[in-house]
Amino acid sequence: MRALRLLAPLALAACAAAPTNDADALHQAMQQRAGAHDPAPPLDGGDETHTAVRDLLRAPLTDDVAVRVALLHNRRLRAVYVRLGIARQDLVQAGLLRNPVLGGDARFLFDGGTEIEMGLAQPFVDLLYRPLRVRMGEAEFAAAQALLTDELLAVVFAVRHGAASLRAADALAALQRQELAAAQAGHELAAALHAAGNVADRELAAHRLAESRARLDLAAAELAVREAKEPLQRVLGLWGADTQWSLAGSLPDDPLAGIDLAEAESRAVAASLALAAFRSRADALANLAGLRRWDGWLPDGALGVGALREPGGEWGLGPRFSFTLPLLDDRSTAQQRAELQLQQALLETEQLAVEIRSAARLLRDRATLLAERAAFLRDRHLPHREQHVKAVVQHYNAMQTGAFTVLDARKAQLHDEREHVALRRDAVFARLDFERLLAGGLPATAFTPSPLPAIDAVPDPSVRLPARITP
Repeated sequence: MRALRLLAPLALAACAAAPTNDADALHQAMQQRAGAHDPAPPLDGGDETHTAVRDLLRAPLTDDVAVRVALLHNRRLRAVYVRLGIARQDLVQAGLLRNPVLGGDARFLFDGGTEIEMGLAQPFVDLLYRPLRVRMGEAEFAAAQALLTDELLAVVFAVRHGAASLRAADALAALQRQELAAAQAGHELAAALHAAGNVADRELAAHRLAESRARLDLAAAELAVREAKEPLQRVLGLWGADTQWSLAGSLPDDPLAGIDLAEAESRAVAASLALAAFRSRADALANLAGLRRWDGWLPDGALGVGALREPGGEWGLGPRFSFTLPLLDDRSTAQQRAELQLQQALLETEQLAVEIRSAARLLRDRATLLAERAAFLRDRHLPHREQHVKAVVQHYNAMQTGAFTVLDARKAQLHDEREHVALRRDAVFARLDFERLLAGGLPATAFTPSPLPAIDAVPDPSVRLPARITP
């Protein structure tokens, strides 16, 4: 018992006090970066959570409400909080000492009697290494916190990205319905003129094809709406009757309203969660290299008490110790490996900072240029298109042009409006990617080229080029 009393302070020193649940702190960090202000959601996924989600789904969802639903109902998010608890337990484990070793021997002598020897030893080298292990565990925990916060941010921005995609798909489908209405009107007019003998079979067939083409394009646009909704359904964690929700709002006319584009590189580097995780990982490897360095000099050792009782005698008590002699393995290989890992982590951290700066420039320029193109379409090109359509209608009213010319002008106007929707959508995507970068994330789109415009070119009746340019 005396030995246990001697070793008790060592065991108590190993029990570092640590919180068992960091979910609230992680959620608050994510909210601060994402610009949200909702209270921390319940994480149990019980009836209270389902009731809250259904209450939110009754009204058309805004972006903030959709994010709230995802935070309440997405199971992968709850798994993130559980993984944070696992990381916390790893940190606590790093501060614990090894258990004491109790051993004993009994020797039955041939001439009678029994010799008994007992010992209790505690690896004391573990106590010397504990500060290094704790610092290494804290660095690993900080890296885990950064990466898990990044996963939460990814879900938040996935909701906003999905909402913008669904709004754009709805707007494009609405314009495609107007395209079908124009094609139907053209077909009906051609059929009436054909019955009167004023339109040839070839022209009637062309208008019939235009209507069928418009129907096919509308079917594709309606499919695009459903395909845009399902990714949002998944990130919201909804199924069954809960999928009958609607989305409020429309794409913003000015995708860059209220965003600060200044000093993008330095802000992105300062906020980067991936870079913070890399730095924490480098700190952990630095502590590991120090641990391996000391481990080569003193790999293992234990101190304790031993008790001996000879046959017919009394018990004797004394100190007991053991050491590992680094004769065959001086741990130099492990030390060099830890130092190389540290060197690799430092190089990767520097390269990641370079890539983040590049991503900041790319996403800033992409968002700016797409927004400028959308603004030009809105402020210059679409008004000119509207003036052209009005002029064509005036010529039609004056019987100076035909009805088909009016329909062609309207189709060209709808094409430009679809292009404007697509540009606003892409500009919103670029803004969201830029905001995510400034919040600490690292969107994959920062390392991929911008997609080509989704709207195919169509003949523009308002632009007539000569078939041949003569000198």
